[in-house]
Parts: sequence; C-alpha cells; structure tokens
Amino acid sequence: MFDRSAPLAAALLALALAAPAGAATSVTLPAWVCKQPDVVFQDVFDAPQAAVPHDPSLGSGGAYPGSQTRTLHVAGLGSGTQNYYLYLPADYTPARAWPLMLVLHGVAPYGSADSYAMTTRDNWVTAASAGHFIVVAPVADDVIYQNGSPYAVSWLLPYGSEPSDYDLFDAVRADVEAAYNIERTRIYAWGFSAGGHVLYDLALTEHDAAFNTNTLAAFAVTGADLAAVACAGLTDAGCNQLLAMAPRRVPLDIHIGNSDPNYSYAKSDHLRFVAQGWVDWQTVWWNVFVGGHTYTVDQLGAAWSELCPDALTP
Repeated sequence: MFDRSAPLAAALLALALAAPAGAATSVTLPAWVCKQPDVVFQDVFDAPQAAVPHDPSLGSGGAYPGSQTRTLHVAGLGSGTQNYYLYLPADYTPARAWPLMLVLHGVAPYGSADSYAMTTRDNWVTAASAGHFIVVAPVADDVIYQNGSPYAVSWLLPYGSEPSDYDLFDAVRADVEAAYNIERTRIYAWGFSAGGHVLYDLALTEHDAAFNTNTLAAFAVTGADLAAVACAGLTDAGCNQLLAMAPRRVPLDIHIGNSDPNYSYAKSDHLRFVAQGWVDWQTVWWNVFVGGHTYTVDQLGAAWSELCPDALTP
C-alpha cells in the first residue's frame, strides 16, 4: 500500500538531493528550556537567552485549553472536509510561543480512522501537559480495498497533481499557526507504523511544504521503516544517498519492539542512519523494548525527553 514506482521514487530522490540555499540549522537548547518550559520572560542579558531561537506564529486563540476538534476543507481530498484533533495544555497562553507536535496514527480499520487519530492525540496528552507543547493529530484519507470492499484507511501519498494527505498536513499547520501562538523553531513529529513510514519521508525530504527536513526540529518513529515510503523503489545505494544528501541530520528517536515484525528493518535503518552521519545518542536514539507492534504512553514521554532539547534556526 506504500509502494511507489521506481520512476516516481527516482524523481522524488532528485528533488530531495536539491537542497535549497539557507537550509535550516539544528540548535541544542539550554537545559532550562526543557526543565522549565513555562518560563515566559528571561532577562535580556541572560547568556542562555541568546542561544534560544524564536519565530512565533502569533496566533491569538486558545481561550479553551484541553482536547478539541478542528475542521478543515481541502478541496479534492476525501469528502472535502477533514477533522483534526488538537490538545492544548491547561496553562496555554498566547502570550508566548509553544512547541508543536504532529502525531500520525497507523493503519486504521475502515470507519475507524477518526477514532485512531483521536486516540493517538489522547496518548500524547500526558507528555504534552508535562512538556508544555501543543499536539495535532490529523486523520488519514487513503481507503484501502480488499476484494472490492473497503477494509482499512492509511495515509494518501502524493501522486501527480491530485490532493494528498501531504496537502492536509500543510492545511493543519497553517490552521494551528493562525489560531494559536506556535514556536516555529520547535516543530516536532511522531508517527506509529504507517504514520512513521510517512514521517520518514517528510523528515528526510522537502516533499511537503509544512513538515520537512528544513522545518522539523526533531522527530520520532515507532514500529516504522524507511523502505515503506522514503526509500520505496530505491536500491540500498539509493537509500544511502537519500540520507547522505539530506540538508541536515534531523535528530531522530527510534522505538521498536523486539518482537515487532518491522524489527529487522528498523535495526538496519538505525545502522544506515549512523553510517550516513547521524550520531548515536546525539542525533539518533535507538530504543528497543520488550514487545511487538505497539507503544506505550511512557515511551512517548521518553521520546519527548530526547526531542525536547532540539530546535532550529528560523
């Protein structure tokens, strides 16, 4: 369901290798940012302040913190109306800019994509409340058929000029930045299974305007692998080249169960990242847990602790 043709993959690789001038630069934040994320004002003469980049979206909404549903209209995508699920920490205020976490669910049974997205959002609430960041969870639109009947929903990849879920991601970011005050130097993402497959494609390329190698401060995946989307149709050498030519080594957390069917692929991916310039426990974290194709709320919190110190220049 994620296979691309070799010609399309080759064309996308060519796009990815053309890094733009002025590509983003990774920044490691001072320790106080993650320990006391609710600090609003710092003395302008404090040394740490100079090390914290800022690029606020200045959206002024947020009168009602907590779990919410927002509605978008992306013409030509599904029904043309899309919900996404959002969480604002209880202490949200537009007086300062807040980090943003995009979370992508896995393949959902047909008719259950909305509940999968909502559950994914809810699973991040504990980490978001403690870490003081906003969560957005869009709903996948690609209906998968078996024997002529719909049986599952996954992420609709960009083919040709037709709208895809990448257009949805763009619309989600535009909407949340207009409605709330987002710190655009601290945009993160996490994906499970199919969501992680797609996230690799976003984080290593510029296929999407809103979430890409130059806009994501850091990202995390659980139960995912490169071959499903980002490296689909590429040889091993081509996949290595995709990573080698990435404009920056976007910090990455990988969680995988030791009995997950994707374990061997994820292990190979980790080695591939290290071989192409990512550094263990600095720009790539490899976390194996006892279990299968699943994740826990505690693991999401652990992933956030590794992503939190990362930002990028505006």
